Amino acid sequence: MNDIISNVSDLFSIWNVTRAAAITSYLLLFISMLTGLTFKLPIFPKKSQKILLNTHEATGWFGLLFGMVHGLVLVFDTDYTSYTIFNILIPFTVEHNAISLSLGIFAFYGFLLLVLSTDFLKKLGKRVWKAIHFLAFPTFYAALFHGFLMGTDSQTIWMLIIYIFTGSSVLILTILRIVQATQLKRKQVMAKKA
Repeated sequence: MNDIISNVSDLFSIWNVTRAAAITSYLLLFISMLTGLTFKLPIFPKKSQKILLNTHEATGWFGLLFGMVHGLVLVFDTDYTSYTIFNILIPFTVEHNAISLSLGIFAFYGFLLLVLSTDFLKKLGKRVWKAIHFLAFPTFYAALFHGFLMGTDSQTIWMLIIYIFTGSSVLILTILRIVQATQLKRKQVMAKKA
C-alpha cells in the first residue's frame, strides 16, 4: 500500500503538476490560435464558424487558467526552483534564465489581455479589440520559446515535434490569413473602381 501511495505522490508531485499544466496550457493556447486563425478561412463551411468561435474562446480561457496553475504551483516547488510570487508575476526579477522566464510572464499577460479584451469587446470597440488581438502572434511565440528554452521536456523528441508542428502551423495559417485579407482588399478596391 505504501508503494502505491508513493507512486501516486510521485506522479502528482509539484514538479509534475507544473510541467503538465504548462504543456496543457500551451496546447490549449495553440488550439485557440488555430481556431482563431481558421475561423474566417473559406476552407470551413459557414455552419462550423460558431463551433470554431466557441472552441477558440473556451481553449483561450482554459489555456490561460492552466498557465496560471503552471506559474503559481512553481512558488511551492522548493526542490528544483526557489521562485517567489514576485518572480512569477514580474519579468526580469530572477538571475538565472531571466529572459526565458520573462517570455513566459509576457505570454501570460499577453493572453490575459487577449481574453479580457474579448470579454469587453462592446466597450472597447472592434478597432481597439482587433489591434489588441494582433498581440496573439508575438504572445504565442513568447509561450513557445519560453517552453522551448525552459521546459525540462524540451529535449525530448515528442516535445520538439510538438513545438515544430505548432509553431509552423501558426506561421502557415498566419500567412494564409494575410494572403486572404490582401485578396479581399484588392477585390474591394477593384469593385470601387468598377
